[in-house]
Amino acid sequence: MSLWSSLLETYDEVQNVAGMIPPDRGGNLDVSKVLLPLHHTTLKTQLCVTLDQNGDLRRIEKDSKDVTIVAPCTEKSMGRSGTKPVPHPLCDQLQYVDKAYDADKFALYMHQLSSWKGESTKLNAIYRYLSEHSISADAQDYDIDLYDPDSTSDDSDEPESNEQDAQSRFNKDRKLGVRFSVEVPGDDTPHVWEDRAIRELWIAHQSSAGEAIGVDDFGEALYESADSFPKKIVSADGNAKLISANDNTNFTFRGRFADKSEALRIDKLTSQKVHSTLSWIVGNNGNVTDTQDIVIWAVGKDPADVVNPEGNSNELFAQFQGSEERTESEQQAEARHQIDVDYAEKFAKILRGYGDAQTLKKHGRKVVLAIFDAATSGRLSVTFYRELDSGKYLDSILRWHIDSAWPLIRFTNDEKNKPKAIKYIGAPSFDDIVKCAYAVDERSSTSYKRFSKNVKKELIECMFGSHDLPSSLLWSAFHRVTRPMGYSSTSAWSRNFEIACSLWKKHFVQERTIVTMELDVTRTDRDYLYGRLLALADDFESGVLYQQGILDTRPTNAVKLMSNFVAKPYSTWGNLWKQLTPYMKSSDSKTLYGVKRFQDDVDDVMTLFQEGDYDNSDALSPLFLLGYSSQRRVLKQRIEAKKSTEATEEIKGE
Repeated sequence: MSLWSSLLETYDEVQNVAGMIPPDRGGNLDVSKVLLPLHHTTLKTQLCVTLDQNGDLRRIEKDSKDVTIVAPCTEKSMGRSGTKPVPHPLCDQLQYVDKAYDADKFALYMHQLSSWKGESTKLNAIYRYLSEHSISADAQDYDIDLYDPDSTSDDSDEPESNEQDAQSRFNKDRKLGVRFSVEVPGDDTPHVWEDRAIRELWIAHQSSAGEAIGVDDFGEALYESADSFPKKIVSADGNAKLISANDNTNFTFRGRFADKSEALRIDKLTSQKVHSTLSWIVGNNGNVTDTQDIVIWAVGKDPADVVNPEGNSNELFAQFQGSEERTESEQQAEARHQIDVDYAEKFAKILRGYGDAQTLKKHGRKVVLAIFDAATSGRLSVTFYRELDSGKYLDSILRWHIDSAWPLIRFTNDEKNKPKAIKYIGAPSFDDIVKCAYAVDERSSTSYKRFSKNVKKELIECMFGSHDLPSSLLWSAFHRVTRPMGYSSTSAWSRNFEIACSLWKKHFVQERTIVTMELDVTRTDRDYLYGRLLALADDFESGVLYQQGILDTRPTNAVKLMSNFVAKPYSTWGNLWKQLTPYMKSSDSKTLYGVKRFQDDVDDVMTLFQEGDYDNSDALSPLFLLGYSSQRRVLKQRIEAKKSTEATEEIKGE
């Protein structure tokens, strides 16, 4: 199937909710998430004109901020642009509905309204009022200033004359959106944009009649070809169109077709269904980054009922809360103490809980992944598209979270809105990966947004396609975390270090290199062993500084020399050892951080170096990260276990 077929299939499943505006988290109606009825669009309005059933004015009100409504439109008006834009059939800007602005546009608007108003009391009231009155003139009687000073800009230092000022105001007023209300006795829906009867009247007016003249490019019956297509599909660029065939110059058809009718044949109704469904899915399921929108949905009754692939493993576990008898916290607590195989089996069991007999019946359907990018103004492209059955979709997510699994930490706010650290085993979120690899902390910069957009696309391609993790991303993360002095805090560096380990573990798995989360005390790789040595040095010095009460005053020498250590491990280790000598002389060998234990651990690692590896002056590979992280974690667990034992013995002694 194709993107278009998937959208049409989705529309058939969800068309019954068309026009129903869902509430946002605050309980307010959110028009951006509505499935537009056929032949309707959204419109920003600032004026509300209220009439009675005879077309007499009751009041005019101006809103303090835009009110977005669902309004009838034509095929041409929903994507209007250029020098001769056409009006919407009911609610529109002042320049179309007020005779004082543009006579030609007003005449076209009135002709269009006359053609479908029929016997509707409300539509006839609006037609009668606009024929006899000017909205802008009546607004003055209500002391309403249509002019919005915040919408103007003037770079000139010269003051405007009264005539210039009036013209400037006139030009700004003309784009104010207008909506109508008609108060009819016994009718409880005065707002015409909410009146279902008027909505159905317009849809019926636009419906095609007669027999099909063929089949369009989507395989649907062709009654009348669409020659204009809507915009406002993605929020990143409201003018971007996914389909366009209005350029007849510059070798548009490259000699293959005589005109656009041969190049593109889409039925008007089919186009409406496709674009309305896509806009709805983007508004509800889209994830916008810069000009890009990642959209994932299930083709079925609830398109939003899909697992989010961009979150971290901790968030993914939360989505399956209750899939087993034990609680989520119990599952996570146990998972943190498991080795790779146990973790993978546990993760698979939890995720498969989403696929038990009843759930598989509910979710056994197709999942669509699409990435849209409005890279140029007015044009929207599909940069990635994949269709997967729900089982394959879940398997792809499962494989990603198993291959990338590493002991990580994320921060959230507690009940007092204070940062709270949560430890978990799994994969980091897409956002965390971007922050780990990006070398600048200016998250609002254009370059950061562009980088984030590209990385998220590459991660989706890696998770659901046959792509490997991009080398640029991997090396960027490696070089950043091996320069800890460039971070503002130790905790931020430590968090990113583990994320980099997760990425490189995924890379090694793809390269069929055996790596594990737990410390491999038999591994003889030079880079892995040097990582272990640096972790031992860091931990020993941290212990001494802790005993001296100055741990938080400065970083350890191991951390300060990490970038040099990665570039020249042999010579830097010699320098580091000299700097540790005073600490070894002053350290109590019987303490938790004793020098004897440190020297024994170093000796154990040194014996694993193969001949010629230890004094090799080559730079270290990213396998260094995994050796450092695994060794450091074992040392922390050793300290925690020792403290726990001492606390237990102290209690028994009492």
